[in-house]
Amino acid sequence: MTERSLGRTLWTLFLAVLNATLILLALCLWLGWSLFSTVESITGDVAEITGTIRPLRSEIQGLTTQIGETRSALAALREDGADLQLCSALEAQLARMETRVAELTETLQGLEAELAPAIAEATVSAFGSLGSAFATTLLGAIGLAPDPDRAPQP
Repeated sequence: MTERSLGRTLWTLFLAVLNATLILLALCLWLGWSLFSTVESITGDVAEITGTIRPLRSEIQGLTTQIGETRSALAALREDGADLQLCSALEAQLARMETRVAELTETLQGLEAELAPAIAEATVSAFGSLGSAFATTLLGAIGLAPDPDRAPQP
């Protein structure tokens, strides 16, 4: 039977530890790559959704401002003695437009309210406990406040 030296045993132990370390490093790199791939996918989806919501919000604010300006101009025309029947018809149209803008605003707020928990749940399901911190950061970045009452649990 061959006798092993202490140096040879330590060298074998060193190689085993190095091998295990490299395997763990490769596993961590693969998991990190998967994580960042998922983050990229979720971020792309969120950017696409918010890319549609933000212009709608701006457009609704612009329409509300234009309706206010039109009401002011109509009031000035009425004071100057313009046709009362025409002014009444225009005011009725403005009232319908205001109602529609209010409905659009309510719908947009409903979408935003549903979007925040959906993003939070998606990130938590994708990343576990790390996802809740990521979701809070992501929601803050896109301008949506996370609802603490509907916070998802890992």
